[in-house]
This record gives sequence, C-alpha cells and structure tokens, in this order.
Amino acid sequence: QVDVQLKFKLVPEVIYLTVNLVDRYLAKKQVRRSKLQLVGVAALLLAAKYEEIYPPEIRDLVYITDRAYDKKEILGMESDIAITLDYELTVPTCYSFLCRFLRAAHADKTMMQLSCYVAERSLQEYSMVKFLPSEIAASAVYLARKSNRQRSPWSPTLLRYTGYDEADLLPCVEAMRVYLED
Repeated sequence: QVDVQLKFKLVPEVIYLTVNLVDRYLAKKQVRRSKLQLVGVAALLLAAKYEEIYPPEIRDLVYITDRAYDKKEILGMESDIAITLDYELTVPTCYSFLCRFLRAAHADKTMMQLSCYVAERSLQEYSMVKFLPSEIAASAVYLARKSNRQRSPWSPTLLRYTGYDEADLLPCVEAMRVYLED
C-alpha cells in the first residue's frame, strides 16, 4: 500500500486511513486470501476519496493490481467496505496525533522523519493493533527524541499535549522496539 501511495503521490493520511479501514473490515468479515489485494485497493480508493481532492482513477487501480480485478469488482468491494463499517470513515489515525505531538515537541526535520518512520512501520505490525493511535504516535515521538539524544525523551509539554507520561508509553515503546531491532 505504501508503494501505491507514493506512486499516486497521495497525502500520508491516506495510508493510515487505508490500513484502518482494512483492519476494521477484516475484523468484521472473513476474506479469502485471493481477495486481500482487492480489499486493500478498495480501501485505498475509499481513503483517497475521503482525504484527497483528486483520488486515483479506477483504471489506474486496475492496472496496479495487474488486472487481477476489474472496475466492477473494485467498486463492489469499496461499497461493501463502506456498508460493513456503517460509513464510519472519520476516525482518529496515528498520523493526525503524530502531527499534533510533533508540533508540541517543536520537532526538527530529523525528529519528524524518524517519528514518521516509526509510526508508519507500526502499520505493518499486527502486535500494534492493541494500542490506541494516540499511544502509537506518542511512542513514536518518544523513541525519536530518545534516539536523537534529546535532554529527555519526554517533557511536561508533551505530557500535557498527549495525556501520556513515560510510564504509560512503555508497553507500546517496548512493542515497537521488538520489530525495530529486527
């Protein structure tokens, strides 16, 4: 999905919403392995329509799936996802929290890039589903500050803006370390 996001030059919010839609859809519906790519591309289309002014054209999505699915199948799955989720597309994603927390942290470019990498990497890990998007975002900022050798990985300002203290973040931070150190 990240490759598709980059190919179409979509805003970062699209990938986070896409993963959220896929996760919530799969929690409610059983899908054959052969249809997982269809779920992903339909969720991407739905997320892009939600977040972008000009979403990708369906023919381009048919092309990137190597014609595994046609326009009708993609639109059908898009509809099924929306209906299954009761059209609840407005959700707080990790990215929206991350932007807010990085502003509160007065993050430089390096810290922003590292935080975004950690947050984006968490999208690929099933172990992270149990954490709230705000916890993942705060933990990504925490790890970026810690690796950048900030005076302290956490601050009173971040505590105020995130609602989390260091102890609250430790389970999420430890879960992140497992896959970041691999």
